[in-house]
Amino acid sequence: MSAPEYSFVSVPLRRDRAGWEFDFDYQTVITERAADGWGFVQLILLEHHTEPRADLVFVRKGQEQ
Repeated sequence: MSAPEYSFVSVPLRRDRAGWEFDFDYQTVITERAADGWGFVQLILLEHHTEPRADLVFVRKGQEQ
């Protein structure tokens, strides 16, 4: 049995008067990754980071070798 494989995609954040906004549509990334066999796990907000961003976490079953 092989270990699961993880992948991360960073989505830059920008500040406006209403609060934080994503630089691009993160839902499209989730849909595209799902088509490639990746399962969405979590969105981690890092708005206090030096370069504010949200990290999307994906997982898929490891490949047998």
